[in-house]
Amino acid sequence: MLEYLHVRNIALIREAELVLSDHLNILSGETGAGKSILLGSLGLALGERGSTDLLRTGESEGFVELVFSVTDPDTLARLAEESVQPEDGKLILSRRISDKRSILRLNGEVVSASFVRKISSLLLDIHGQHEHQSLLNEENHLSVLDGYAKETIREALLAYQDCYASYRKLKEEIRALGGGDDEERRRRMDFIGFQISEIEEAGIRRGEEEALTEELKKLSSAAAITAGLQETSDALSGQNADGISSSIRALQALLGVDPSLSALVSELRDIESLMQDAAEDAKERLQNLESDPARQDEVETRLALLSRMKRKYGNSEEEILRTCDQLQSEYDQLRDFDENKEEMLLRLSELKKKLIEAAKALHERRLLAARDFEGEMTEALKDLNFLQVVFSAEVTETNRFTKNGADEVRFLISTNPGEPVKPLSKVASGGELSRIMLAIKSLSADTDRIGTLVFDEIDSGISGKTAASVARKMRRIAKNHQVICISHLPQIVSAADHHFLIEKTAEDGSAVTKVTELSEEESVREIARLLGAGEETEAGLENAREMKGMMNTDRT
Repeated sequence: MLEYLHVRNIALIREAELVLSDHLNILSGETGAGKSILLGSLGLALGERGSTDLLRTGESEGFVELVFSVTDPDTLARLAEESVQPEDGKLILSRRISDKRSILRLNGEVVSASFVRKISSLLLDIHGQHEHQSLLNEENHLSVLDGYAKETIREALLAYQDCYASYRKLKEEIRALGGGDDEERRRRMDFIGFQISEIEEAGIRRGEEEALTEELKKLSSAAAITAGLQETSDALSGQNADGISSSIRALQALLGVDPSLSALVSELRDIESLMQDAAEDAKERLQNLESDPARQDEVETRLALLSRMKRKYGNSEEEILRTCDQLQSEYDQLRDFDENKEEMLLRLSELKKKLIEAAKALHERRLLAARDFEGEMTEALKDLNFLQVVFSAEVTETNRFTKNGADEVRFLISTNPGEPVKPLSKVASGGELSRIMLAIKSLSADTDRIGTLVFDEIDSGISGKTAASVARKMRRIAKNHQVICISHLPQIVSAADHHFLIEKTAEDGSAVTKVTELSEEESVREIARLLGAGEETEAGLENAREMKGMMNTDRT
């Protein structure tokens, strides 16, 4: 679950911290107080697009941090598949936005927004107005049904997807080989033949570039090496050597006067010998040194060719040669296509039959799941004050094969007795759509094993008895999940296990949004305000206490 939310310098929020609990967390406040800012801040840390426009006026940097507690074994296993390991059971997501950059971190390590979105989908599900509006697009209905029927269709779906992948692969191979179009195949053979010839004529050898690069270094440095060796040879063979010899002769003449000079004479003779050896070594190196401008041009030309071939066919000699083998294999397939065509087309036909059978099996599974879905949705919708509702999940086979099968799914509803079921777009209002999505969430929450559900705009277009029904449904969901809901309806707010007030105040001449967790009595006062009691009266407070008491006792 989401334990902690910290927001700094985002929109009207200077600094806000929420310590959230399990079950039902409700956030309420005046219109314009900044409830949507908190939800937007949550989205920032979950990888949604962010910009400096979100920064509080006058600030250069904003920050959002989320702390999740993860204990569910299935969620931990799915996180491990993504190489994510909670530390002491915690996952920390943070987002720092400045005028220079935006940085996302997971447990302190920088990660991409796409990766965060993938990980967060295992932890938290945000339901907003845009999502229940997505129900109007019937292309989304298949994924809703499959999400509900995840386990019951899993085997059939995997079998179909394996067959679909094999069918697509063989079909692509046939297409790549010309698909029976002789002219296209000839053009492809000509092009591949040119590439093979170019590689073969280049005569690529493994390790060649490294050896040539080393040789070029020596050839390019030949002039400098020659000058250095010549200077060394001259120094060791010239006046310096004559000076050593003269010193030895002078000291030898003095040995009769001072025998102790013999040690110095010995040292000078050693020096003379070393200088002679070094001079000979320098001369020998000079004689063996190659300085060949023509060879240098040849090596540079060859290296340029290798570089050009790498740009076209691979990053190394090994890759270029492997590319040549692959091209040769494709060329052979194209050349022999007529001989293999009947066999490939026969295999494709057999795979098509298997694909149709797999799609049929998946369709049958979906039909069974749709009947269960209809029944459970009808009951869930009745709980949400759709008293005479008829809900239908229509599953239709098509001739179009996609990665998810060949079915189209369409949800239909009748909210009035005697009226035929019609598409949601023809019947449902905004408030009804939000309740339909809430019903879907209530069915899929356990299947998805998502610990935290966030609801915004769930109270759009409802009031009175319907609002109370929504509140009771959310309480039921919150028995096994953490629920975070932004609402302005007293019926929903009174159902809270934990109540937070969002209010806008003025500080230092600027607007500031603050969030405060309310005590039991403070929550009663806020509910009385939402009930429209005007000035605080004992009657208004008693009404709020009664509403809150009813919701606290209704936990079934």
